[in-house]
Amino acid sequence: RIYEYIKENIVYDYDKAAGDVTGYVPDPDQTLSSGKGICFDYASLAAAMLRSQGIPAKVITGYVSDGAVYHAWNMIYLKESGWITVEIKAPANEWERIDLTFAANGADETTIGDGTDYVDRYVY
Repeated sequence: RIYEYIKENIVYDYDKAAGDVTGYVPDPDQTLSSGKGICFDYASLAAAMLRSQGIPAKVITGYVSDGAVYHAWNMIYLKESGWITVEIKAPANEWERIDLTFAANGADETTIGDGTDYVDRYVY
């Protein structure tokens, strides 16, 4: 439900992404009220929503596409069931990477890749 909500209600903010986001700190409430954000906003909103439901979630920033793109995404931990997002399946009882920015913007497995091109830098 969280995935579907973000996918249907948050759009990518290309103007914000084109500006200087050095030191940017996301605000999930602002993302909800504006209905738009960059990858850090998507990941922070998803983490806040997941955590509010008792689902452990991490926000991770780092690099994708062989270090060419600085990005933010989530990792979730589900005890009883997996979660599917853009051809990525999250097995039970394991941490699994999910990327709501790409998912919400209609990316497919050719954009996401197999997850091996993500390099974690910071974990929140």
